Amino acid sequence: MMHSCPANSPAMRQKGEEMIEFLSRREFMSRSAVLAGGALGALAVGRDLVSPREVRAGEVRFIETRCGETRKKGRILIAYASRCGSTGGVADAIGGVFREAGACVDVLRVGNVQDLTPYRAVVVGSAVHSDQWLSEASEFVIQNQEVLGRLPVAYFLTCLTLVRPTEENRMKALGFLDPLHRDAPRVTPVDIGLFAGVLDYDKLSFMVRTVMKIKMKDKGVDEGDYRDWASIRSWTRDVAPKLLNGSDASKSAAG
Repeated sequence: MMHSCPANSPAMRQKGEEMIEFLSRREFMSRSAVLAGGALGALAVGRDLVSPREVRAGEVRFIETRCGETRKKGRILIAYASRCGSTGGVADAIGGVFREAGACVDVLRVGNVQDLTPYRAVVVGSAVHSDQWLSEASEFVIQNQEVLGRLPVAYFLTCLTLVRPTEENRMKALGFLDPLHRDAPRVTPVDIGLFAGVLDYDKLSFMVRTVMKIKMKDKGVDEGDYRDWASIRSWTRDVAPKLLNGSDASKSAAG
């Protein structure tokens, strides 16, 4: 029985981890006194600390828009990965700049992209966790690198490292993509957008919120929305000709 185990025993910690995996946030909160010891264990968690199951999905909005007829070719794809929705806002802003230029744009989460053949150019972006893109974004590029390698592609990322956009932090952020460059060598992005993200504790589970508050206090980062919309739009206006002109060149080479 659960109550027969000491709160700090290995058996109890294992049960706590299993409960966190399957309980809703409300259930987890009601038992937080039993699982409190497990919060400290989360400090040792490495990759993908904020998992989809630990986020209150009802309060998270993932933006997705399509450009009319799904079979229409010559579209621009903005594909992204996000845990709490804020990177989707960046993707949508990027798509908006392309729309203003007259392009037909789809903004989709990477897991909802079924076919790349309708697209003339692709922008792929992700939030950063544990110093690299979310795994689903990396896997999307790796698995589709044959096709993406023949298209003009740009990358972008969002992270709290860029709350202070010093040159040192920008170089550090660029390094977050080193594993992707290694694992998807056939894709050469024409540019990489580096953007600050959002720190919203309300969208995190009790456990993750506790850990993040400790980490962010140490880094001197307050809760808030650090996305610089002017910089996002400026980067997109700069990269758009590279993508659109590059797609024209690709068509000519194919012909």
